[in-house]
Amino acid sequence: MNLPKVKEILSRYPLPLVDEILELKEGKMAVGVKQISKEDTFAFGQNPNSPLMPGVLIVEAIAQVTAVAIHSDEKHDNKQALLARIHNCRIRKQVFPGDELCVEVFVSKVKKTIAKATGRATVRGELIGEAEFLFSFK
Repeated sequence: MNLPKVKEILSRYPLPLVDEILELKEGKMAVGVKQISKEDTFAFGQNPNSPLMPGVLIVEAIAQVTAVAIHSDEKHDNKQALLARIHNCRIRKQVFPGDELCVEVFVSKVKKTIAKATGRATVRGELIGEAEFLFSFK
């Protein structure tokens, strides 16, 4: 997958939640990272005295890396993968400024109109959150 395509997926306004894709196996899996900093505007949204990354944005970061994995298969170049369902989602710990969120996703099934995937987020090797996703193609 070419770098401009990855950057296009990851820089969609308003919330690019992945800084870099570290590993990519076309259509099968991807690993991405996000450095959480005090400059991230979302960090102060829930409690200005204790900044953190909201759980829903952890799930969104996993979904963004999943989109990269799905779109890395060139047969999906002219399609848009839209998040259709989140299943078995669990946020186990909080993520704070200074943490590096590592996201690993595996695409388990791809059909003509849907894709299934699982993803997990870790900080320093400790499981932060996990979910199963269903994407539909537009």
